Amino acid sequence: MNLLHSIVLISILLTVSATAISHHGYKPGNDHKTKMTAHDYCEVVNNGVMFYKYNRAGRLPDTDVPWRGSAALKDASPGSQPDPNGDGDLSKGYFDAGDHVKFSFPMSASMTMLGWGYLEYTDTIIKCGASKIWLEDLRWGYDWLMAAHYAENRFAGQVGEANADHAYWGPPELMTMDRPTYILSDTAPGTEVAMEVAAALAICSMIFMDSDPAYAAQCLKHSEEMWTFGDTYRGVYSDSIPDAQSFYKSWSGYKDEIVWASVWLYKATGNKEYLMRAVADYDTYNIGEMAQQNSHDWDVKAPGTALLLTQIFPGNATYIKDIEGFLNWWLPGGGVPYTPGGLAWIRMWAPARYSATTAFLMSVYGTNGDKYTDFTKKQINYILGDNPQQQSYVVGYGPNHPINPHHRASHHSLTDNIMSPVNNTYLILGSLVGGPGQNDDYKDDRTDYVKNEVACDYQAGFLGASAFMASIQ
Repeated sequence: MNLLHSIVLISILLTVSATAISHHGYKPGNDHKTKMTAHDYCEVVNNGVMFYKYNRAGRLPDTDVPWRGSAALKDASPGSQPDPNGDGDLSKGYFDAGDHVKFSFPMSASMTMLGWGYLEYTDTIIKCGASKIWLEDLRWGYDWLMAAHYAENRFAGQVGEANADHAYWGPPELMTMDRPTYILSDTAPGTEVAMEVAAALAICSMIFMDSDPAYAAQCLKHSEEMWTFGDTYRGVYSDSIPDAQSFYKSWSGYKDEIVWASVWLYKATGNKEYLMRAVADYDTYNIGEMAQQNSHDWDVKAPGTALLLTQIFPGNATYIKDIEGFLNWWLPGGGVPYTPGGLAWIRMWAPARYSATTAFLMSVYGTNGDKYTDFTKKQINYILGDNPQQQSYVVGYGPNHPINPHHRASHHSLTDNIMSPVNNTYLILGSLVGGPGQNDDYKDDRTDYVKNEVACDYQAGFLGASAFMASIQ
């Protein structure tokens, strides 16, 4: 009997309602409406790192998520041979969000941010007891990135045709559609992807340098080769993979990723040639200007690049101006709109992930107790339920939390019907949903993927910021 059919279905009776608050913007005087809660941030971290296990593809090595089984075992690069288990070389990695496509750009960006969070807050993550799973999450993603780099100047930029994938509503274990592989190459370049993969794997080499030096060396080799590939063959990845354009088009181009990857490779190797390139390209490409009035996300790396350069060059006026210009724009009164309840709300699609990722950058740059870490505290606590509606945006956390995220595996419809069953069968505890509208309006409705989808990139910045909160608790 199939594992998925042998497990007793969990009936979740909790329902969530949300009442919209109609104000034009956040005012400090509204704080009295918010009930403050003492949060267990280690609990948040431990629950949150499980998200990636909910979204694993491939042959699963454990039963940490008993209702997930092996899936996408035939995913492969061109001409590859299956291993003895019958798995394709691209079978591992992560499903992007509530769907089951493997989009390499957000996947690599997620591994970069998840790895950066681990580098910044290693001691806290260990203290919370979350390091084992956090490292497993990273390695599962890093393994896929290296497998996708299957030949010189070749990289599997996407697995799965997006529209065909999105037309199916069921668990990944039961998928039957064809899953084509889209290749980036010297004639179909993807500089953003190549450089983001280089950044992610540079971090991999730093994380595993002591515990597994052979693996770290493997990561670094792929990192440097991908940097060279991206630098030599310039091109916008979503032009080479048109199927990605409706989902993860590269709006900002690849110049920010070039500098981003160069900085991370300098940090991993100490090779000043990478740093010289980063400094020169930062000026040439106006990365500081790109960082302003924006977000740090899967597409835009300029803010994080400016922050890293302030660490390498303490006291440098240009880099300080650029990162503080970005961070100050996110503070109350700085430019980013706020909801009446206090969420920094930059745009409609999943505003909580932008706020959480910015909160992580604030924690890295700031000092506990300053205006930057104060932002981190308020934004993460808002997400956890310290808001006028006492609405948590983390599945399973707090008294009023989502139970119906837009996530096919946890909904577990066996009839290809997003409405049946009524409630998600399985609770993906610790997962950050998209977040509220600009007036704090929210409904726990899985058909509303703008507010209720979960994703690898949402979770990465949120976990980094949550680890900071645990570090000061």
